Amino acid sequence: MSDLTSGTLRTVPVGRTWYDILNPDAPGTPVVTVHGGPGTPHDYLRPLADALPGHPVVVYDQSGCGRSAQRPADGRPWRLEHFVDELEDLVGSLGLERFHLLGHSFGTMIACDFALRGTHRPDWLILVSPVLNVRKYEEDMRQLLFRLPPATAQAISDALRTGRYDTAAYREASLVFAERHMCRTDWPDELVDATLGTSTQVRDALWGPTEFRVTGSLRSYTRGDRLAELDVPTLFVCGEHDFVPPRACHAYARAVPRGQTAVVPHASHMPHLEQPKLFAEELLARIGGPA
Repeated sequence: MSDLTSGTLRTVPVGRTWYDILNPDAPGTPVVTVHGGPGTPHDYLRPLADALPGHPVVVYDQSGCGRSAQRPADGRPWRLEHFVDELEDLVGSLGLERFHLLGHSFGTMIACDFALRGTHRPDWLILVSPVLNVRKYEEDMRQLLFRLPPATAQAISDALRTGRYDTAAYREASLVFAERHMCRTDWPDELVDATLGTSTQVRDALWGPTEFRVTGSLRSYTRGDRLAELDVPTLFVCGEHDFVPPRACHAYARAVPRGQTAVVPHASHMPHLEQPKLFAEELLARIGGPA
């Protein structure tokens, strides 16, 4: 394994991608992380270093956000394939002989496509709050909408109908949703900073302005028909109250030859922040290392 040092690496077509190595001297197999968003910088994943002290943890900002804020120099639109290329460039540049790959939320799309390419083979593929079928994701969100308080559900439904996401009613409803299904504890500074630092340009191009409907270039994304091709041990993780529900994780795991599922109790979309000890125990049971 090459020496792990922080820095920036040149990528095509966007210039430079910033990355950092946490726990660089830890003896375990490195864990390469892929943050969600789209367009939300990595900061909210940094606490993983405390949860996995025996492993180096690689974090980076995807191009277009955070410390890698350059947009494509050739003016091409944001596409998923670019972010998979970027991850391949990172792993290849680090010269990792062995590594685990952990993607969260939107990052699970990048991580899944990376693994399907097969250029680099992780020891474990860990998909946290996975979104691997957008149509199914939207169906799950519609079902969740019916279980929200009536006023909250109405405000979100009105915004979806009108396309107005700048109203006080929608902002209040979004807060209720986030407190129930995004992060059920006091939001740490890393999560607040990452959320406030989201690039709306990248988010809207790939996803759209709301969690409840995908209008960007990812709207037709699905890998359900290719999950059987994943030939590495794969762990699907979600929170008990995640808006990516446990039943979705179980369905994905059944489709993968060596798929496993872990549901973190009393957590939602940020299980590594809400229940860090339980989250770490699930990971370390697979990848090894001190709890």
